[in-house]
Amino acid sequence: MKDEVVIITGASSGIGKALACEFAAQGYKLVLAARRLDLLENLKNDLAPAEILAQQTDVSREEECRQLISATLERFGRIDILVNNAGISMRAVFENVDLDVIRKLMNVNFWGTVYCTKYALPWLLQTKGSVVGIISI
Repeated sequence: MKDEVVIITGASSGIGKALACEFAAQGYKLVLAARRLDLLENLKNDLAPAEILAQQTDVSREEECRQLISATLERFGRIDILVNNAGISMRAVFENVDLDVIRKLMNVNFWGTVYCTKYALPWLLQTKGSVVGIISI
C-alpha cells in the first residue's frame, strides 16, 4: 500500500474524514477533496506524516473535478482508489419542492460522481484500481 494513491471526495467531515484517517493509518498516499480547504488542511496536519494532497473541490463543477484528477497525477503520478463520498441531502414534500433544490442535489450526488469517475477512469484502469460510491453526508 505504500505507493497506492486514494482520492476521497467529501473528505473534510463524516465518513470521508474517517476514511482518510483509516487509509492514512494503513500507509496510503491520500488526496483529500472537499469545498472547505481550511478543514482539509486541518485534517492533513492531523494525519502527518502521511503523504497528503489537500485539494479544494466542489464536485458539482466539472472543471474542479478535472483539476482534482490533474493535481493528483501531478503530485503522485497514479490513482488506485477513487472514493466518491461527497454528498448532500435535502428533505421536502416532493409536490412542494423547488426544482432548483433537486438540481443541486443531482449536481453534487450524481454529476459529482460522474465527473470524478470519468476523469479518473483511464488512470484507474491502468492500475486495475477501484471506484467506491458512498455519496454520503
